[in-house]
This record gives sequence, structure tokens and C-alpha cells, in this order.
Amino acid sequence: MRHSWSIKLLILAFAVYLGLLGADLFIRPDVVFSEQENRYMELRPVFTWQDLVSGRYGRQLELWMTDQIAGRDQWVGYKAELMRLIGFKENRGIYFGRDQYLIQKFSRPAEDELQEVIQGILHLQQLLPDIPVIFLLAPTSAAIYPDKLPKLATTDDQTAFIEAVRASLSDAVTFVDVLLALQQKSNEAIYFKTDHHWTMRGAFYAWQSWQHQSGQPVPSFEDYQIEHVTQSFFGTSFSRAGLYRLQPDMIEVFRPNQAVPVKVSFGNSDKIRDSLYNETFLSKKDKYSYFLDGNHPLLVIRTERPDRMTDDRRIMVIKNSYANCLIPFLTRDYDEIHVIDLRFNQSNLAQYARDNAIDEILYLYDVIGFGNDRLLRLLSKTTAP
Repeated sequence: MRHSWSIKLLILAFAVYLGLLGADLFIRPDVVFSEQENRYMELRPVFTWQDLVSGRYGRQLELWMTDQIAGRDQWVGYKAELMRLIGFKENRGIYFGRDQYLIQKFSRPAEDELQEVIQGILHLQQLLPDIPVIFLLAPTSAAIYPDKLPKLATTDDQTAFIEAVRASLSDAVTFVDVLLALQQKSNEAIYFKTDHHWTMRGAFYAWQSWQHQSGQPVPSFEDYQIEHVTQSFFGTSFSRAGLYRLQPDMIEVFRPNQAVPVKVSFGNSDKIRDSLYNETFLSKKDKYSYFLDGNHPLLVIRTERPDRMTDDRRIMVIKNSYANCLIPFLTRDYDEIHVIDLRFNQSNLAQYARDNAIDEILYLYDVIGFGNDRLLRLLSKTTAP
């Protein structure tokens, strides 16, 4: 009899708990953005009879309840920890690596999709045959720390992919291969553990390799002061994997001994900054946006160095977020750096290059971002200036 009452009390307690969860959903305002998961959440759907009959309302309601349930962060964390404990190697494309590394899985894009991207790049180059084109394709941490991957983890060969991209580009495009240079520095923190980006240290070694391959003066560590700006960075891999008990990353910044004054303008807005870094992001979840104030459709960085003896050099950087912590190094050599993110800017780049007297074009992507960037294909539709 006592056992029966225990079961009834347990069922009652569970029913009360579910009732409180349901009441909370309808009383508490919706969470619009999750800092922990770094994404916008599903909001309460608007009821219509049409959506109810079609089943769409039910699907939306389920997504809303999943996103807005009380204690969601804890539930997500418990689920990821349980997955890891029972033998799962990944969650949402992020491997649970050794030594607390979270490593993004690389899947090579289909050959026809890759060639469409390549043709877009070659088309723009043919429209601007007098402007040198440089292509830098960054590997991800899976190619640098293979020993950190869990046993039997499957990820496509980045070496072969990078070589395939090189072979597909014409001789008119200067290909910068930084893979070996980064692999030789794998004993250093050149990629974040909780984020998919390389660190500024990794970007520095890539820049060194680029300068060496192009016959330019190679920078050294002695030219910079290295500052640790935060030790509490949790990146996008952390948000996706859901393992919320990991140690945070540190973000370091390389500041040249001889400071380079800059003016940074943001597209057509009146916003102008005199720094390549935005300190306010260091108090937010999205700390990687400390570099270049995050991603923007267009940034124009103008350096103001009275000691530069050469003629003005202008470079247009077509990129994703991997470029954000490498671009500060370019202020050593360029008077103007025009930074374009095609995710937010579909301008006629051929016309833009002519209008702004661009001298060089740099493409800077990581292998995952490049392989998945459908917008690069649209360069094939660019018209002549």
C-alpha cells in the first residue's frame, strides 16, 4: 500500500511539474535571442485556422515550445553530456574531441557545386584582368589537430580538397597554401577549442606564410606586442555542441610596436571608428566580433602612416569571418583595405573595384565556409564595369 502511494505521489509531482512548465510558457515573455546557443529562437506562432488544418501550426507550436521551455540551457547541456557518456562522438556536426577540443566536421562539397564557385571567381578575374588576384584557403582545426579527433571520427581530407581548389584555379590567380605552415605550429594555440575559427596567432602564421611565398618582408613576433584581452570566450562550436562544462578560450591580439593609425568606415553609414577592435564585444557572448566589429557588408579601412614611402596600395578582401583576425596585419602594407562580405553585400564587384582604384583582390575563406558559400557562385553573373 505504501509503495502504491509513493507511485501516486511521484505521478502527481510529475504532473504538477508539467503543469508549471506549461503555465510558464504562456506567462513568461519569449526569449528572442539565446546568447548560449548564439541564435534567434522560435517565437510564439500566430494561430490561423488554415495553419491548424494544414498541420503547420502544430509544427510551429512544437518548435516554439522546444525553444522556450524553462531551463532550456540546462536540458541542452544534460542531453549533450549524456550523448558523450554513452558513446556519441558528435552533436550537430561538432566532434567531442580530446583535451576539450570541439572540432567542426568537414564534408567536401559536391564537385559540380565546387566548380560553380570556382567559375564565379574566374569570371570576376576575367572582367578585371589587370588586377592581381590572391586566394588564401584556410584549413580548419580538424586538419591541424587530427590527434584531437575522437576514435573512428570521419572527416573529409582537407589536404586533397585544398589541392583540388588550387588545380581548378587558373594561373592568373595566386594561390597561397598555408596548410603546412599551420601544421608545423600545431603545438601552439592557433585554433580555439570552443570555436571554429583560428586564433589571431594562427592568422599571424598564415600571414607569415603568405608573405614568404610572395617574396615580401616576413613579419616576426618581435614586431608585435601580444595582449590577452579576455580569458572567458565560448565560441560557436560550444554553442552548437551543447557541452556547457568546458573551460573557456583566451583571445589574444597582436598590436604592432609601431602603431598604425586607422579610420574604419562602415558602408554607407556615418559610423566611423579609429580602431580595428571593438572592446564592447568582450563583455558579450559573441567575443569574436571584437575583431573588426564583427561582420559587415562593407568596411573600408584607411591607414594614416606618414612614414610610408610607396604609392597608395588598395586591396579588396572578399571574405567570411575567418579573415577578421588576419585583416589587421594588412595595415602594414596597404593604405586602403576594402572588406566585402558577400553574405550581406551583392554589389557589382567589378564596378566597385574600378570605382575605388583597387590594386589587388584577396579571397580569404576557410574550407568549410568556402565550400558552402553559394553567393560566390553569383560572381558569374557580374557584369563588366
